[in-house]
Amino acid sequence: MSLKNILLITASAATALFAATAYQNQVGFLTNGIKQMAVLDAAGKDIVFKDAQGETVLTVTAPEAQKWSPAGENASLVDFSELKTPGTYQAYVGDSAVGHPIVVSDSAFEGVTKGSLKFFYFQRSSTALEEEYAGEYAREMGHPDTAVKYHSSTGIEDASATFNGSKGWYDAGDYGKYIVNSGISTYTLLQLYQQNKEYFKNLNLNIPESKNDVPDILDEIRWNLDWMITMQDTDGGVFHKLTTKQFAGMVMPAKATAQRFAIGKGVEATWNFAAVMALASDIYAPFDSVFADTCAKAAVKARWWAYTHPTAIYTQPKDVGTGSYTDAVAWTGKLWTNAELFRITGDKVFADSIHTLKINRKKASLQTWSNDLMLEAFTIATNPDIFDEADVDTAEAMIFTLADSYIASLEGNGYGVAMTDNDFFWGSNSVAANKGMVLIHAYILTKEQKYLDAAIGLADYLLGRNPLDKSYLTGFGVNQVMNPHHRPSQADGIEAPVPGMLSGGPNASANDIGACKNHDYRVAGAPAKSFYDNSCSFASNEVAINWNAPFAYLVGSIQAIMTTGKAYDVKSKVSKTYTDLDAIRANKVNYKRAKSGNRLVVRNGGIQVEMTNTDGTVRYFNLRGKSLK
Repeated sequence: MSLKNILLITASAATALFAATAYQNQVGFLTNGIKQMAVLDAAGKDIVFKDAQGETVLTVTAPEAQKWSPAGENASLVDFSELKTPGTYQAYVGDSAVGHPIVVSDSAFEGVTKGSLKFFYFQRSSTALEEEYAGEYAREMGHPDTAVKYHSSTGIEDASATFNGSKGWYDAGDYGKYIVNSGISTYTLLQLYQQNKEYFKNLNLNIPESKNDVPDILDEIRWNLDWMITMQDTDGGVFHKLTTKQFAGMVMPAKATAQRFAIGKGVEATWNFAAVMALASDIYAPFDSVFADTCAKAAVKARWWAYTHPTAIYTQPKDVGTGSYTDAVAWTGKLWTNAELFRITGDKVFADSIHTLKINRKKASLQTWSNDLMLEAFTIATNPDIFDEADVDTAEAMIFTLADSYIASLEGNGYGVAMTDNDFFWGSNSVAANKGMVLIHAYILTKEQKYLDAAIGLADYLLGRNPLDKSYLTGFGVNQVMNPHHRPSQADGIEAPVPGMLSGGPNASANDIGACKNHDYRVAGAPAKSFYDNSCSFASNEVAINWNAPFAYLVGSIQAIMTTGKAYDVKSKVSKTYTDLDAIRANKVNYKRAKSGNRLVVRNGGIQVEMTNTDGTVRYFNLRGKSLK
């Protein structure tokens, strides 16, 4: 019998042995981190924690049960953070074991950090995955993309023309490569490295480049950056995506051989591309100055195209059925790009560009591929010595507006998870991970433990502290997702899916009921239970790079902070200041600073709206619009 089958049988036996009346992180708890589990029907009872020898090491009385609306049930949130000795434990109520074995370790999140980053290697296009690095998931090369054609939507009419669009990551369960989704994913991983360089310096992911002198995480990101650069047209504009005209069937990459096209060229992809390239130019400068310069020049060239083509909004061609990624908010990409370029150049033209949209910057919403305003806020808030004080205040207030709302949602929350009923739509697990990214930034800015603890709670949710008793990361946990919507995992003939993939998660809308033979997996009054572990369920169980990236950021940041004992220093300097990019001086635009507008500020111990009138007078309001003194 293979080791894989033994592990699957063991996991099944463990699930039966330990009834899921307690929900917990199934992978492990950090020695010095917060440790919590949600226990049902245990209010007022003693929860006894025993070590591997059966000795009682801690007893905690379960508090009053409280409702967590997304679960539609009450639970007692049991805190056992005092359990600080590394080892394996089991919780009991009376003589009955509850939950799963509890692993306490200094490196509890290291495995899931490596696994979630290694996922990107498994998603590589244009290369074979060798057994040395992929194990049983080795596969032939798919999609060399060395002769990609131009769809007419690119504006290039020569039907015989081709270009080399090789490398890059497959976007999700399909084989397309999409700039806007690729961009936010790449940015998120770049930020993970930028803020935790010491930890990631020597973290080995076992990829083909592991033997060089560049951190593995940067080598993996470089594979995608190299592809993104191929998507920039000669005029600076960026093609929207590289796909076939229709989705491939459920086959391995090497068997999906239909012609691939560059499709569309729009301002959304171009702004996104420019921002990512600007950040990459800073991060890669110490390792490859030529590549860094290429990224910087590509960024300013893309920026100029976007400014001169403001109405070039991507529209899905009628003969194309792959992911559209339409309706991205272009002005947020503009702000994000100019913040990144100002950071690496100090050129006033970029700061002026940021201020032209000042009135819109009062809005704070969770970052997504379609709205990346928070990415600008992250950059400005973590570089206070570079940006204007007023801009830093606004960026910080945007972060705290969201982070504090997540903290508030934990009040009376029996699961201790900062998720609400409205969060359970397509890709809800990425909502949890991206909320964790906001909380990590709030922790970086304040060093307040409540933000880090809430972030750990979201990681715990994704790894098992949920009403389905499910670890949503393939390959990790006792009761893990086994049937994700992912073509290689469906077509490779291997029972267990590719490891390290974050499932999309519960979706109260269940947009795929028809594809699942009308199986309605929605649970009325419990959106956190509306999930179907079946490959048919693309709306709840697909995987995607923009879901894995924030998860890797979340668990990787937590592990790095715990390992190094410190968070990112916002006084850190850029690796290289670019003062000789010809495109900057040639492409100046005459801007007028907004004379009036609203922005968020931290004032008198709270978050307020500051409104500057056209006469220069300033007034303040609370978030509900009430005037303040």
